[in-house]
Amino acid sequence: MLNGISERAALLGNRASFLMAGLGIAAWAPMIPFVKERFALDEHTLGLLLLCVGAGAFSFMPVCSVIAYRLGCRLACRLAALGLGAMLCAVAVIDNVYLMAAALFVMGCFSVTLDVVSNINAAQLEIDIDRPIMSGMHGLYSVGGFIGSLSFTFLLSHELSLISSALIMVAVLVLSAVFPFRGLYGSMKAAEENRESSEDRRRGKSALFHPTVLLIGVLCFIMFMTEGSILDWSGVFLNENRHLDISMAGYGYSAFAITMTFFRLTGDRIVRTFGRRAVLVSGTVFVALGYGLTVSVPTVWAALLGFALIGVGASNVVPQLVSVAAAIKEVPVHVSVSVVNAVGFTGSLIGPALIGFIAHQITLPYTFILQAIAVLCVGAICFRLLKGRR
Repeated sequence: MLNGISERAALLGNRASFLMAGLGIAAWAPMIPFVKERFALDEHTLGLLLLCVGAGAFSFMPVCSVIAYRLGCRLACRLAALGLGAMLCAVAVIDNVYLMAAALFVMGCFSVTLDVVSNINAAQLEIDIDRPIMSGMHGLYSVGGFIGSLSFTFLLSHELSLISSALIMVAVLVLSAVFPFRGLYGSMKAAEENRESSEDRRRGKSALFHPTVLLIGVLCFIMFMTEGSILDWSGVFLNENRHLDISMAGYGYSAFAITMTFFRLTGDRIVRTFGRRAVLVSGTVFVALGYGLTVSVPTVWAALLGFALIGVGASNVVPQLVSVAAAIKEVPVHVSVSVVNAVGFTGSLIGPALIGFIAHQITLPYTFILQAIAVLCVGAICFRLLKGRR
């Protein structure tokens, strides 16, 4: 039993929270064309509106550790899921663009809370049951994103109204919050005190910016930049550098997303078999090989295979880095996980723009090579950081 919760219930609750985190935010994507049409927005104005979601997430992320510690992961995730559902409904009916911007900002706050608190819960659960679970949890987030986008699109394509479709998604979020979420930790304070001595807790309060935690955050920043570069720039590369028709340019990200999801879902078994250090180092090598193949072999199929290899390599790096940060006893789990996520998330926000700026100076293929070198540096640091540990 884990603080009065069976291991099975704890795993179910955490899996549900990751699944709902992916599903809830992905359900927003099919609503974007409706919002654009409702307010007659051009691409520039729509881009500013979409930025509100990221701004809300980024600004609220530092607060997530406090919320998890004060309320417990169970209540925090329940409130976040319910708030996320409420914002989906609000987006479906709001007819004022400024209110829409505010709603999207709040949606970003609820979304990142559900995401980060789910990570905090998983990190503590992984410590308590003493076996890797983080990769599988992140895989379920990806599955949730796929299900959320596909199911919402399916509902809209069968002539359900926007608000009716949103209410169905809200019902799914509510049911998950009421039932499976019962397996989440009710008190992070009690969970953390089980593994820490009083001396650890005393040091933890004065080590909010532990250098190793910050270093791991920087490594996650580089990896989030890698994911962002594939999301935002793979299509551009295929179209401009491999002359693939623009209507098929999305296949690059699809190749990346499919392999990433598969290897995250199987990642816990891989980590148990080969060890965390080997997975981190080999993952960065696969990413570098993927970039090298994409850039050096001038065919579409080589580029697609390269993007797939990047997905294989990147799939388990961030989840395992989160686990490494959570294992640092000098820092409470809810703090270390939040710091790593906050620094890493910055990479997904500014990374694509930074890649665009560099590509303007030295071209996109050379920018991909620089990205590969940065990822190899992540692998070298992980090799040193986990020296002596399997």
